[in-house]
Amino acid sequence: DIRDWCISRQLWWGHRIPAWFVISETGGKYTDTTPYVVARNEAEALEKAKADYGAAAEIEQDEDVLDTWFSSGLWPFSTLGWPDANAADLQRWYPTSTLITGFDIIFFWVARMTMMAGAFTGEMPFKDVYIHGLVRDEQNRKMSKSAGNGIDPLLLIERYGTDALRFALVREVAGAGQDIRLDYDRKKDTSATVEASRNFANKLWNATRFALMNLGGATPAQLGEPDPSALQLADRWILSRLARVNRETAERYSGYALGEAAKGLYEFAWNDVCDWYLELSKRRLNPGEEPSAEALADQLTAKQVLAKVISQMHLMLHPLMPHLTEELWHSVTAESETTFLALQKWPAVDEVALDDRLEASFAELISAIRVVRNLRATAGLKPSQSVPVRFVTGRPALMAVFEQGTADITALTRAESVELMTEAQAEADPVAKALAGVSGELQVLLPIEGLVDLDALQGRLQKDIAKAEKEIKGLAGRLSNPNFADKAPAAVVAECRAKLAEAEAQAALARKRLVELS
Repeated sequence: DIRDWCISRQLWWGHRIPAWFVISETGGKYTDTTPYVVARNEAEALEKAKADYGAAAEIEQDEDVLDTWFSSGLWPFSTLGWPDANAADLQRWYPTSTLITGFDIIFFWVARMTMMAGAFTGEMPFKDVYIHGLVRDEQNRKMSKSAGNGIDPLLLIERYGTDALRFALVREVAGAGQDIRLDYDRKKDTSATVEASRNFANKLWNATRFALMNLGGATPAQLGEPDPSALQLADRWILSRLARVNRETAERYSGYALGEAAKGLYEFAWNDVCDWYLELSKRRLNPGEEPSAEALADQLTAKQVLAKVISQMHLMLHPLMPHLTEELWHSVTAESETTFLALQKWPAVDEVALDDRLEASFAELISAIRVVRNLRATAGLKPSQSVPVRFVTGRPALMAVFEQGTADITALTRAESVELMTEAQAEADPVAKALAGVSGELQVLLPIEGLVDLDALQGRLQKDIAKAEKEIKGLAGRLSNPNFADKAPAAVVAECRAKLAEAEAQAALARKRLVELS
């Protein structure tokens, strides 16, 4: 269904239409019958006019400009030196690999680019078209000039940074054609979504700073690869995770699953690296004033693994956070200013490091550490108080992993001692008074006899529950009153709802701890 297209527009900007009216043929003025010539420039137009209408021909260029979509259709090649087929930029950069665009302009832009390119260059302007959804406003409306609901990205960039905005948007991409609803407070020019990505950027910065403080000025290249036989349990786990995330991220990038890539890297960097491996490596990186030869060798291994993980993490995140990762990568690798992270080769996946069973077992170890921490909080123990911890399991393989990770468990739970028992051993040697928790097929016991006054602790929790329930009753009553819920300012009602949710959460936590104590 091809139709004629009026390509002229009466605007102050745009490509001027390359048509010159021969005004000498209509008394020096433009009329509906004034003939015209089309040329690349005014000199060529005048030459054509004189050839057709005589040496006295006078010309005047059309004041209209080309339709925006017509000009945009020329973009893939018109910006690279075309129509000079030998232009260096055209030779190097055309055709390109991928076009990224929203679904709403496939016909207006994408189709016209392919038609223009086919007509003028004889080849398609790109190999792939990545079609994403639209960024909608906080009310899920499409942004437009007429609605006046646009969000100025420069304001968000000034507040949170370019990489934070970029990562926030990519992370929200769920799939082709699925829109992004961007929360935005127009009075404060703030966005919780972008702020979360800014916090992630800060996390990366602090992780890199931690590495720099502990690597002693040595770069990954200087430290070299760690000796596989010297790797500790946490080292083997994080290197397996690194290899897996490397492979997954490469597949996601190549398949344009950018949102999944961002989410996977976020989880790896924040949880695996920052929350766990950095914490587990602290005691090894700082072995004391007079460390043994064995401790120094282990310190070197920890440095080698840390340097490898941090530098590869920068590389994998670079397409999503280019400015920050470029800066951080240079600080770790000490590469020259003329060497760019963007031009580095993607690291090969360390297939030998991949260990499914280890990752699963280590995840159980992490879960068990969380249970111990929760039990300590339930008991009201001070951070300085050390108590024994007992793990009971009927799985020999899991017990073997926990034996290797005893030092890690001790460090992260402030355990006085760590006992590993089978179910039969635990029945033969019961604990008189202990808080109990379950993590998968693992039972966690925290002996507290002589350390905690259980009656006093239960009394405090019951008081906390009563206080929270009283607050819940009052807040719920206010919200159920139409005079308040319908007539009070929205901000006041929202604050009341937030307080109710907080009180309910506090009551639920106190009840949970009370059940654990009993």
